[in-house]
Amino acid sequence: MQCENLFPDAKTYACILKACGDIRELDKGEKIHDEILRQGLLDNDIVLGTALVYMYAQCGVLIKAQETFNRLPYRDVTSWSALIEGYTQHGQCEKAMEYFEQMRAEGISPNVVTFTSMLKACAAVGAIAKGEKIHDEISKEGLLGSSILLDTALVDMYAKCGVVSRAHKVLNGLYSRDISTWAALIAGYAQQGHCEQAIICLEQMQEEGLSPDHTIFSSLLNACSHLGRVDEGHMYFALLTKRFGVKPDLEHYTCIVDLLGRAGHIDKAVRVIQEMPYSNNIEVWSALLAACRQWGNTYIGKWAFEHAVQLDKKNTAAYVIMADLYASAAMREDAKGIQVLGVENEA
Repeated sequence: MQCENLFPDAKTYACILKACGDIRELDKGEKIHDEILRQGLLDNDIVLGTALVYMYAQCGVLIKAQETFNRLPYRDVTSWSALIEGYTQHGQCEKAMEYFEQMRAEGISPNVVTFTSMLKACAAVGAIAKGEKIHDEISKEGLLGSSILLDTALVDMYAKCGVVSRAHKVLNGLYSRDISTWAALIAGYAQQGHCEQAIICLEQMQEEGLSPDHTIFSSLLNACSHLGRVDEGHMYFALLTKRFGVKPDLEHYTCIVDLLGRAGHIDKAVRVIQEMPYSNNIEVWSALLAACRQWGNTYIGKWAFEHAVQLDKKNTAAYVIMADLYASAAMREDAKGIQVLGVENEA
């Protein structure tokens, strides 16, 4: 564009800034910000100013997003939503809720993006009462069913807050639902240990012409791993290929190794690694090594450590875990040897 002596205007810069935010291209976004200031384009341009807020918020530079937001000549629902979404995405959910209330106090009504961000914030901190109030507002505004992202966030909020029956009721009331909506519900059932219901949902998905994808099975296996539900995890893993025709990928194998390891089934975790087609991967060996530290298995731990550093000799975590494993077993000389090796390999 510039090669043809055509130079961006405010609208073009706004589009570019949004793209920078979407792909987390902070350096490029900052250069564009400098150029905008040099050209004096920012004065009284709410669209361009909001695009800057969005870019910084998406890139996690929330202080800069806040500063830019505060300098806007006025703030509409889009600029508020850009800031609130950024705080939610980067884990500052209480701050997001604070700005949501401030926005309401200024007489600005939320839109789909704002409500979606708030539901995600409620899900993250388990604020079920707040989530229910937002659900009521969404229903009054007639927004339910208007956006898959909003619908999914509502199902996910109830599921993560442990009210899976309510999540299922919301899903059943939706005219349209996609894989992400079903995935939120299925993960909720798995996290509560309701395996039969999770499988029923998988089958209902298929009846609607939606095939369970790798992401759904990863969420199921992760839930089982963190809850220590070994039998259920094995069952879901078997369902991958036997009933739903999904070929296990690296993430699925890593989840199973992590599940078995957390539960103390180190030998079974080793057998999975030996049989899997992805053994040359740092995540798998790291999961096994972490399990060995948890259960004090220095023999298998050393084997996992050797494979981990063979794949990445500068993997700091591997040296720290192995040294800690030896130290916990009162093998102080071996622990010192690992520390020295880490220094030699610049880990």
